[in-house]
Amino acid sequence: MNEKRPRWWDEMPTTFDAHPVACETCLFRSTTLEDGTFLDRANTGTCQIYEDMKPHEVYWDGAPCESYEKSDDRPLSLMVGLAVGDALGVPVEFKPRGSFHVTGMQGNGTHNQPAGTWSDDTSLALALADGILPNSLGLESIAYNFKQWYDKGAYTPYGKVFDVGGATARAIARLKKGVPPTEAGGKDGRDNGNGSLMRIAPLTFYMFGIRDPKERYSIVKDVSSITHAHETSVTACFIYVEMLNWIRMNRAKDVAYAKVKEYFQKYFPFINDELKARFSRILQGDIRDLAEADIRSSGYVVDTLEAAFWSFLTTDNYRDAVLKAVNLGVDTDTVGAVTGAMAGLAYGLDAIPKEWRRQLAAYDEIRRITVAMPRWDHFRSASWFFALCALCTASPPPFCHNGKTEGLLMQESNLKLVACKKEMLRILKEYELSSYDAGEVCASAINEYVFGSGVIVRVSLMSIVYDEDRDKK
Repeated sequence: MNEKRPRWWDEMPTTFDAHPVACETCLFRSTTLEDGTFLDRANTGTCQIYEDMKPHEVYWDGAPCESYEKSDDRPLSLMVGLAVGDALGVPVEFKPRGSFHVTGMQGNGTHNQPAGTWSDDTSLALALADGILPNSLGLESIAYNFKQWYDKGAYTPYGKVFDVGGATARAIARLKKGVPPTEAGGKDGRDNGNGSLMRIAPLTFYMFGIRDPKERYSIVKDVSSITHAHETSVTACFIYVEMLNWIRMNRAKDVAYAKVKEYFQKYFPFINDELKARFSRILQGDIRDLAEADIRSSGYVVDTLEAAFWSFLTTDNYRDAVLKAVNLGVDTDTVGAVTGAMAGLAYGLDAIPKEWRRQLAAYDEIRRITVAMPRWDHFRSASWFFALCALCTASPPPFCHNGKTEGLLMQESNLKLVACKKEMLRILKEYELSSYDAGEVCASAINEYVFGSGVIVRVSLMSIVYDEDRDKK
């Protein structure tokens, strides 16, 4: 449909009604609940793609929105970045460094697959993305998807599994016998392959708003333990997801790396020093300073994580990062995939060469699954929209329209609002969220950082930044 028409409040259902027609952009940001209910996010009050300006006109019937911005491509950027890195490495998997040189997509090779074919790395990442639920991890759902992949070729480019890690195969066998997902993964030191690291990247989007590091660690542990439960594998996954979290929060890669190192040194006492020492080249030293000869690219989870960090942090674009990773040799597909997810998220979908995207097998299926992922930024915000601030219990907040809150929360609650203000400003400082015009920025831009802090979600700073002189009285 080529015509465009206004989409006003009185035309649309509420955010809690099912509505299957939406522009492509907002459909991408929709949420599907466990019972299959589709929550439409395609109205001007809930759309958060636009920070300062909400769209008053959108296209209908699946056409892209005229005001579409690339900020909403990030899940697809991560997943396609992962899949492309995987596919680049598939033909040369297990080959030693220096015995080949990859410059683009190629076919045949180790697994005799067509160019653009991706392996178990992408398959299990898709199975994970397709299994996480809006309001829970959905560990049973994820485990079921893993079994479907192993038994029936689900989440594969051609309906056939051709590359399965030993630890993963053993864990799936346990799942089939009824072992709970969190108990299925191997706990022996010999089970520290990279099979959980390679698939865990989509979990970064589930981490939206979860500020408690112990809770984040617990989530990573549960998801990793479906196939890899040893503390080394879990910690590798946690380091990786923390890095992705900082990138997702728009930190430059070097800043993200510095934050990971800082937080592991200061704020994660629940990870013991002996365990951290296994990752000392990342967490204590500077992985960027190592020469290529010092980087190992085997299937051991620590080697894979180091190789991916090194490839990503010593390049400045997607193409160079994944090619550098793949050309390290040995476990080329997984190092390429782990690097590709970081680079895709950091540089965006357009940074992934078009010819590689065109050659990527089952691209539409990758996009379909990624688009269908619950959007936890919307789901959690919507769930708390009418919740009260912990510091102000007498009245619900006003509706946040077009990014600006209409009026103060409560005229008679100034002292409590001041407390809210101080907490929000503390969070802004802690997370280095500067360059905001006071009173003009919708709190949706920072609701990731105020989760659980007693600050009302999705209420603008305008509601708590008011007469400074009155605050001092």
